[in-house]
Amino acid sequence: MSDAAGGRKLPTLAVVLAYVRACDGPVTEWDERWHEAAAEFARRRRSPGSAGEPPYPGPAAFGRGDAGRFFGREDVVELLLRRLAEERFLVVSGPSGSGVTSVLQAGLGPSGRPVVFLRPGRRPLEECAARLAALTGTPAVRLRAEFAADPGNLGLRIRQAVADAELLLVVDQFEEVFAAAENERSWFFAALLRAAQGPARVVLGLRADFADACVRHPVLADAARNALVPLGPLTAGQVRSALVRPAADAGRGLENALVATLMAEVARQPGALPFATEALRRTWRATSGVTLTLAGYDATGGLTAALVDTAEAVYSRLTSPEKTEARDLFLRLVTFGEGTADTRRRVPSTELDSTLVERFVRARLVTADRTGLELAHDALINGWPRLRGWLATDRAALRVHRRLTEATRLWESADGEPAALYRGARLDEALKWAQRADARPNARERRFLQAGVRLRGAEEMTNRRSAVRRRRLSAAAAVSALLAAASTAAAVLQHRRSKISTNT
Repeated sequence: MSDAAGGRKLPTLAVVLAYVRACDGPVTEWDERWHEAAAEFARRRRSPGSAGEPPYPGPAAFGRGDAGRFFGREDVVELLLRRLAEERFLVVSGPSGSGVTSVLQAGLGPSGRPVVFLRPGRRPLEECAARLAALTGTPAVRLRAEFAADPGNLGLRIRQAVADAELLLVVDQFEEVFAAAENERSWFFAALLRAAQGPARVVLGLRADFADACVRHPVLADAARNALVPLGPLTAGQVRSALVRPAADAGRGLENALVATLMAEVARQPGALPFATEALRRTWRATSGVTLTLAGYDATGGLTAALVDTAEAVYSRLTSPEKTEARDLFLRLVTFGEGTADTRRRVPSTELDSTLVERFVRARLVTADRTGLELAHDALINGWPRLRGWLATDRAALRVHRRLTEATRLWESADGEPAALYRGARLDEALKWAQRADARPNARERRFLQAGVRLRGAEEMTNRRSAVRRRRLSAAAAVSALLAAASTAAAVLQHRRSKISTNT
């Protein structure tokens, strides 16, 4: 009631009427007043920017201008700055959604030295030329030709641009370079290492599931192996700081019940924090007082609405074939409950043939690390009507597919042992599912089924040959028996004739 009296939140109708009754006030009149206030509250909620720009980035990463509202990773930023004072090449690596980009942009951006940020994409040579053109004023076409001629020219141009200073070259989403042509990839690695030996200190931001590819590459292996700075999950205290501190610095507070709810929703959910901050952005805009409340958070749909809106927005931009592919991808990421709720399923990257994985990872709906991929939050399963509809349609067929996936994994782990293949009714059931219009077995599952069909064919051929041999043997035995009988009869007849002849 004190928060309500101070204009910080709207009390519930039940609280208002209880207070009115306790004071012997006119219940009907106050019921009308509450609904009028609630309508005004809703109008303010719909007014964009009425409460100022929210200090939360939502699913987007923190940028260079967000250093003042970036909380929770102070220890990592401090560690990076200490190591950069002594080392020239570092690799910051963490699962998708862990905040690597935010650490690089908002943490290292205001480091006090000249900084160049770039993303390599599929053409790192052109990206380097474009970024250095902005720094030096030299045409990008000319720089590209120089860099292509010699990777060391990147460092030379950096030296000319910063004179006696030392440049911080930050390469975010470094994993993109593994989609580039091998010659450009090798050039890029060599150029970065040469630059790190002289005029620049280099920091790479790398998704954890690409860490092995990085340390296996012959050009980058030694440098990357000793330069890794892993970005682990946030502690409970760091999560709380990331949620509460931006609002506090902007002159607002979070109701304790809201903080507790957010902490519970983020706990043990690998990609939940970005959507929690998106939910807080919406709550911020919907709040006219100085306190963000659980009621206001619930009114905007909370974390679930933030997740669902993002998922639906990404899905709506897909083509029709891509939507079919997306359905298969999300179904693979769910463990079907047997009398219990469906839950997230961790999937090895080798199980997914989908070309859409990266798109959903970039949207933070799917998280990726060195052990596999999974949905960012369980709320997607129950909260996204589209996914819920997919899961409700023909559960029997979905279970046939899931059993096939598991059988394929076991067969591969047994090095293709024929004994691990499907036979009989189980093979028939899986083949019938694979012929459905909505079935999308991956390449590994198709190989498993094909091996089962070949084994069945080989066994049937063997059985047919065995049957032919048995029939031939039976015929030969019958002929032999007939011949033996005929021979015996002939002998008996001859004996009788000889006996009659003797008597005569």
